[in-house]
Amino acid sequence: MTRTLRIAMPNKGSLAPGSRQLLTAAGFDLCGVGPRLFYTDQDNDAEILSLRARDIPEMIAQGYVDAGITGRDLVADSGHELSEMLTLGFGRSTVRVAAPHGHVDNVRALHGKRVATTLPSLTARHLAGLGVRATVVAMTGAVEGAVHLGVAEAVVDVVESGRTMAAHDLRVIGAPLVISEAVLVALPAATGAPELRRLAERLGKVLPTRGTVGAFG
Repeated sequence: MTRTLRIAMPNKGSLAPGSRQLLTAAGFDLCGVGPRLFYTDQDNDAEILSLRARDIPEMIAQGYVDAGITGRDLVADSGHELSEMLTLGFGRSTVRVAAPHGHVDNVRALHGKRVATTLPSLTARHLAGLGVRATVVAMTGAVEGAVHLGVAEAVVDVVESGRTMAAHDLRVIGAPLVISEAVLVALPAATGAPELRRLAERLGKVLPTRGTVGAFG
């Protein structure tokens, strides 16, 4: 890599605060990120791009960004083969199938039914792998309300505490599709580049010890 290193971070959502804190702790200047979607940190010869977490895997896969922080679940849903250079320890969650109490007891019982999700590619692959032919309904949010609205008979969504699911009378069924957290990812062919190795080392040095409460979110 001969040009300025391009590093993407989430611009909003649950991964944004931790990503910002981590990069700042590693010595990157993020003062200009916020009013602008990109900012050049001249001292570190890096450009920090503030993008939607969901778009970061695509930008890396297309070669527009060298490395980025996003969720493992979003990488899985993108379908792109990216390498995890570092697991970051914040933004932990699981992606689970959930259905109303007493309606569906296992994932295979979703055969012929509708499943609403914000992770349609991941969901379709998971169901197909189990031999379940279901209609995947793509949504951009508020998945928990899909069953009540009649949009679907079950949902696949990110579960943190499980309280939101319970509030909508949904219970998880089956094994997690993905156990997710924030990750630093790049193209497999690029992970050996000195710039990316140095980036991973810098971030790794300031990561909190596993189990540290409150560090980076």
